[in-house]
Amino acid sequence: MTSTQAQSMTVEVSKLISAPVEKVYRAWTEPEQMNKWFGCNRVSGVQVRQDFRIGGEFRIEAIGCADNKPKVVFGTFKKIVPNEILVFSWSNTSEEFPAKDTLVTVEFTRKGDSTLVTVKHTNFVLAETAQAHNMGWTESLDKLAEIVA
Repeated sequence: MTSTQAQSMTVEVSKLISAPVEKVYRAWTEPEQMNKWFGCNRVSGVQVRQDFRIGGEFRIEAIGCADNKPKVVFGTFKKIVPNEILVFSWSNTSEEFPAKDTLVTVEFTRKGDSTLVTVKHTNFVLAETAQAHNMGWTESLDKLAEIVA
């Protein structure tokens, strides 16, 4: 009898953003703002749709950064605490960097007039996918910082 167990990997990215927590949180929860900053630097045409409530679904469509093809990210909101935490499932349609049933936790921590944003993305099976998402979250937070500053 043979048994295989996939080890899950986690990505964690943090950035101190020079903007109040309320403004940073709104940028995460309003689709028209997310359209401006979400995705790696080579993503284009981002369109966010969401039913922003626990149990509500979201869908993000964009032209992918790795191969210039349309990509979709989708999931369900699991936990929402305004200005503090968002938790949602995350799956995508990427063939190169697939993610299925992963989990994203975003924490917003007030640091004076700034906000520390920490994204923890868990349950990756492939190291390449975890690395690609690490880059994507890092570049997304950099763009978010520019948008809300």
